[in-house]
Amino acid sequence: MACMLTRITSTASAVRVVCPSLDYRWTQVRYRKTINTRSKKHISIVKAKLLAVTKWKAPRDSRTTLAEKCGLNLERMQQTILQENPLRDLMAQEAQTVLETSGMVAVLHSSDMTGPDRRVFCAKLKESDITVRFWSNTVAGLAVQNTPYSTLTTLMVGKNLYAHSLKPQVTQLLKVLKVTPQVNLIGGLVDGLLMSKSDMEHYAQLPSMEQCRGEVVSILSAEAGQTSQLLLSPLQQLSSHLQQISSTEDIHHTQ
Repeated sequence: MACMLTRITSTASAVRVVCPSLDYRWTQVRYRKTINTRSKKHISIVKAKLLAVTKWKAPRDSRTTLAEKCGLNLERMQQTILQENPLRDLMAQEAQTVLETSGMVAVLHSSDMTGPDRRVFCAKLKESDITVRFWSNTVAGLAVQNTPYSTLTTLMVGKNLYAHSLKPQVTQLLKVLKVTPQVNLIGGLVDGLLMSKSDMEHYAQLPSMEQCRGEVVSILSAEAGQTSQLLLSPLQQLSSHLQQISSTEDIHHTQ
């Protein structure tokens, strides 16, 4: 097969190979320079403008966080001028009576609770003689104003619930809160003392009052028994010695 070589003079200095015996021409071109893949090819100005105009931009997040909402609500509550409202005053008086007669008042924060969930939550607490009250921060603030319970105002932020009972039922309250993730414990009053969430959890781990009284009675009775033994032991020894002396004297008289 005869082939002809034809040199093409160009800037690339390529070589063309022609085979006349074939019906078609097969050309092989070899370039001395390699393809440039490192530097990016410049795009046209029109395409650059089009890409800049059609570039996606994330929208600005105008939502407020929960902390900001609570702060705004607190500022609004402080700036609001209270007007005369007989119903609000009556509810505040009732709340003050509840605070004075309750052994435990827990402040709870509710996030998102539906009506059925709220009823189930209140029913579970009612089984342990714990009542749930839905007071607004304004009513609760008026109830604790100029009272020993004024420290509760630091917990009145956001949407709160108030659980109270005649006796400190902290353990039962924590058990119900474990199965109710929509409600969180913030703090409260236990026996007239302001406690945080960690303090109330530590209080729940303490033994009950009846158990403590039983332990105290057992300790006192044990100490009393030891004291009586210490007091009676010299008398018992004295009586035993006297009996021995009397028995020896009787033996001498008989002899």
